[in-house]
Amino acid sequence: MILFGRRGDGKGREGEVDDGDKGESAQHQPKPDSQPRSSMEVSLEEFMTMVDRLDTSRDSTPKVREAIHITRRLNQHMDALNGVAEALLKRKISTDLTPQMRGMVERARSTVASVIVEVSRPIPEPAGLGEIALVQERASRVLNRIGDILGSHRRILYEFFPGDARALKDTLMAMKRDVDTLDGMVKGIDEEASLHSRFRDRVARLVQAEREIKVHSAKIRELKGMLDALEARRATIERRRDEVSKAQGYAELKGMLSKARSEYDALLSDIAREFSRLSRVISKYAYEVGFEREQYSALKAVMDEPSRLGHVSIYAVRDALARLRDGIASGRLHMKNPEKDMENVQDLMERLEAYAVKCREYERVIASYSERIAPHEEMLRGIDADLEHIDREIRDARDMLDDYSSRIDALRSTLSEEVERLMDDAYGLYGLNVRIRIGDDHSC
Repeated sequence: MILFGRRGDGKGREGEVDDGDKGESAQHQPKPDSQPRSSMEVSLEEFMTMVDRLDTSRDSTPKVREAIHITRRLNQHMDALNGVAEALLKRKISTDLTPQMRGMVERARSTVASVIVEVSRPIPEPAGLGEIALVQERASRVLNRIGDILGSHRRILYEFFPGDARALKDTLMAMKRDVDTLDGMVKGIDEEASLHSRFRDRVARLVQAEREIKVHSAKIRELKGMLDALEARRATIERRRDEVSKAQGYAELKGMLSKARSEYDALLSDIAREFSRLSRVISKYAYEVGFEREQYSALKAVMDEPSRLGHVSIYAVRDALARLRDGIASGRLHMKNPEKDMENVQDLMERLEAYAVKCREYERVIASYSERIAPHEEMLRGIDADLEHIDREIRDARDMLDDYSSRIDALRSTLSEEVERLMDDAYGLYGLNVRIRIGDDHSC
């Protein structure tokens, strides 16, 4: 339990609503006149110049002087707190207590005293209005920190150091009264300053909004011209692509290449299937068979990638298969169906040369077709890259166009609503009766 309550959070200067526009409208509504007031017409920028001239400095000396007196009292209170902390440390603890209880009392006393000494340091006197809030915030932190630690050790303090506990409470309550007084001063100062500051900020925001509308409108016109040019370029490139795609012989060559690749893939599948029947035996009995390095390397290369059959030594592969066949025939390799495995090996050995020749033939045919098609494909890749680039530019331009249009709509809505309120508040705050002229760009 804390010795006294904290100040409520969110009720002071930091918890105020940042946008004071509604407060200004409510507090400074123009009073009805018996005679109609004459008004002058100004632009937003001219109006901001008028507001700057009218915002004169106010005499802050009395408030600063009062805050200095309060700061001095706060420093006196903290001197008193330090004195109580010193006295608290010097108090003797009864020897009748158990060692455990004596340790608890000692720790509580030491903790409270060390926190007081840590935070109870002199606060500099404010030199201007802006420093009053700093004094209030620092004193409030001291108050809350000590209040928390006293609340944590309240029972021990009142039981074993009642005089010191009461002295601390009295001093803290006196500090709280001064902190509350400073809090009221800060609120008053902030309210007075913020009325004028927020009003000018509102004018500045509207001036900026008016400028942004003009900038965005110019950007929209630029983007529309860019989109027209991009669409025209895209149509030209599309026509060029159609011409290349329909060029004489290209479609026929592409069909022939596709057919050759399909047939080659079928051949490779057959080769892979032939070797896959032997892969388990080879991997399991490679050591028993006793392959030579060249034989095993060639055999493993074809098993991993059948298309390499046209590039490895057929003799090495055949010799490796012959060793495998002989191992099966001799009975050194224990197979479930040795006759069938020997037949598979023999069939593969007989077809190796034909497979290798076909692989090389298909590769030559595919390379020939690919070489003849390459110029067309290269041209189409360049055209497709151009189309992708233009499509990306078109998407980006349209996204930017939508974004600028949305910004303009939002800014125009803000201007329409805020200017009406601004003219009323100007009369209540400054006594100005003006009609604000908005310069809008309707060209987009």
